[in-house]
Amino acid sequence: MAGEPFKTQRKPSWQRTLFRVILICVGAVAILLPAWLPNRPGAPIERGTVELLRAFLLAASAAVMLGASSHAGPNQPVCRILAMGLIAAFVAEIEDFISGILGVQIPEASIVAAVLLVMIINIIRHRRVMLHFISTVGNHAGSGLIAAALLIIYLFNRVIGGAKFWQATLGPAFHPDIPRTCRTYLGLLGCYLIFIGVLGLAITLARRKEPS
Repeated sequence: MAGEPFKTQRKPSWQRTLFRVILICVGAVAILLPAWLPNRPGAPIERGTVELLRAFLLAASAAVMLGASSHAGPNQPVCRILAMGLIAAFVAEIEDFISGILGVQIPEASIVAAVLLVMIINIIRHRRVMLHFISTVGNHAGSGLIAAALLIIYLFNRVIGGAKFWQATLGPAFHPDIPRTCRTYLGLLGCYLIFIGVLGLAITLARRKEPS
């Protein structure tokens, strides 16, 4: 009923909220663990541990969203469409590792284009559900973390990961590896925030009954 208040399963608790915030912060620090490993100049960062971690986080995010779709009721199309976007990001992320380290060439552009095409078709087919989701996305848990991740990857990373920024900051002490390293680990942090945000978003979509 429209006038029936929304009932939560648990009473609000500042202890649980604080515990979750601490876990997210600890994870954000732990995810940068490869930066603390011994320096090995011969091991390319972009095609090594960090890239695999980013790909793993994106793949796990897609799996979580696909798993939530079976419990999402009217939100099933939303979960599937978001999962497709994550799959496309995973393919784009893992391609450099497969081609550079394993020596196997995959048609990355074709696969990503095919996944995005299917995603667009599904968006058009379920446009009413998607429009409702977009209009209420701020009410879903995890949307803020995903928005922060996108800002880090597509905006903040462009500035901090730029050579001009570090040249102006460090002057003669500038080294070309510094901006590349910053871009790599900021991308990893962004993927971690996407994973945490997807967890909250999947739980919310699976439990909340959206109006028809």
